[in-house]
Amino acid sequence: MNIRIVSLFVACSLPFTSLIGAGSGPEWTDVAEADKTLMGDYVGEWTNPEGGYQKINPSICAQVINVDKGLYHLKFTQDHNLRAEVYFSGDAVLKGKAIVAKKNGWDIRVTDSGLTGKGKIGDNVEAFSLKRVKLGSPTMGAKPAKGAIVLLGKGGMGEWQHSDGREATWSLIEGGVMEINPKAKNKGADPAIGGDLFTKRSFKSVRYHMEFRYPVEPGKSGQGRGNSGLFFQGYEAQLLNSYGLEGLWNELGGLYKMSPPKVNAARPPMEWQTYDINYTAAEFENGKMKSLPRITVRLNGIVVQKNEELRHQTAHVQKDRADPAPSEAMPIKLQDHSNRIQFRNIWIKEL
Repeated sequence: MNIRIVSLFVACSLPFTSLIGAGSGPEWTDVAEADKTLMGDYVGEWTNPEGGYQKINPSICAQVINVDKGLYHLKFTQDHNLRAEVYFSGDAVLKGKAIVAKKNGWDIRVTDSGLTGKGKIGDNVEAFSLKRVKLGSPTMGAKPAKGAIVLLGKGGMGEWQHSDGREATWSLIEGGVMEINPKAKNKGADPAIGGDLFTKRSFKSVRYHMEFRYPVEPGKSGQGRGNSGLFFQGYEAQLLNSYGLEGLWNELGGLYKMSPPKVNAARPPMEWQTYDINYTAAEFENGKMKSLPRITVRLNGIVVQKNEELRHQTAHVQKDRADPAPSEAMPIKLQDHSNRIQFRNIWIKEL
């Protein structure tokens, strides 16, 4: 019996309390060695450039992005956390223990010793050498602010429930980590397992901290890869495996159907990331709205939405976006979009 079948058998056959400590699914355990050791962010320099811009600014960054089993995409830029010029973007393949690419005057090799090669910039062919790094986040492990409510920590998932009042049926694994236990993968379970989660308490304006990560999921792409969502009074800050993508409104750090992130600050799969969000609810006077809700979003410590005005409700279909901004407090929502996203260290402070 393979791991996937075992995980589904456990989820569908045992009472929910038995899921605690049961570990996570194959999305997290069946990971290729190259994805563990070679995929990710790289930082380095052009070595002995002949001249031009590379001589006065020798720094260079790269991303090794998983596409499918044995297939990768490489992207070279000036800076990971800026919308800077892309020097090179192209596919690469795993050959033995190395990821290699040779295209348009670029010759690239990625091994456990680093990323090396040569690239054609204008009329010059320049050599480079980069080392793998974890960029992380300055707010990783942030302790709850004074007066904050811990929504996920050592106390487990007790602050969360499903829309029908069921206690949270997502998986609670080692270290107080909560993982989406997708409804789509637990069809026929009785009682039901999976579905969106909502806080038992309701909120208006808040400061919110959350740590999360998505698995590799080779072969999946776009909205089918590492997809979830975080909702404040119905407005969504998108969660998606957006590593190496353009950074659109439906990607990580974006406000769904509304505003793209200022920069794509998404980290690679398997790495923990942070959302630090200040959400300001709409203000009303005598039943009339004085100001729209606003949101500031920091992804991995980088401001990707700055006091952004929320002009319409989050909805996939345009006609459903006309609903007015809510005046009442509402639960925070985490979306089950059929991907096994993990969460930890969630706390919230009312403003």
